[in-house]
Amino acid sequence: MKTPVPGIHGPIALLLLLLSIAVVTVVIDRGRYWWGWWRGRGSRRQQWERVLADQGGSAAGRLLEDWELEMRFGEPLLQAAVVLAPLLGLVGTVLGLMQVLASLGPQLLLPAGANLAGFGQVLLSTALGLILSLIASTGLFANQWLRHSQCLRLQQLGRTWAPPA
Repeated sequence: MKTPVPGIHGPIALLLLLLSIAVVTVVIDRGRYWWGWWRGRGSRRQQWERVLADQGGSAAGRLLEDWELEMRFGEPLLQAAVVLAPLLGLVGTVLGLMQVLASLGPQLLLPAGANLAGFGQVLLSTALGLILSLIASTGLFANQWLRHSQCLRLQQLGRTWAPPA
C-alpha cells in the first residue's frame, strides 16, 4: 500500500489559485493601460494643454487627479498579494508537513515502501506563494514607478507651460 504524497490541498490551493488569477489579470491590465498611455501620449498632451489654456490650473489639477486615479487601479490588490501570497504558501506548507508527520506515525518512521523524496512536495505551496508575491511586487513597483514619473512629467509641463502667443 502506497502512502499518498502530500501537496497543495483544499482551501489553500483554491485561495492561491484565485489570488494568482487576480494578480495576473491586474498585471496584464496595467501593461495594456501603460501601452495605451504611451501610444496616446500626443493626444493626452494636447488635452492637457487645452485644459490648461481653457480652464486654468485648477481644472488641470482635477484632470491630473483623474488620470492618477486611473493609473492607481489594481495597486491595493497587488499590495495585498505581495503579503498574502507567501503567507498562504506557508500555511499550505505547514498543513502539508502536518500530513507528513501524521503519516510517519508515533515513532516518526517511514511506512514500508514510502519514498521520502515525494514528501518534498509540501514545499510547493511556499514556492508558489513566493513566485506569486514576486510577480505582484514587480507589477506593483512598475506601475508605481510609471505613475510617479508620468505625474511628475505632467506637473512639470503644467508649471512650464505658457499659452501660445
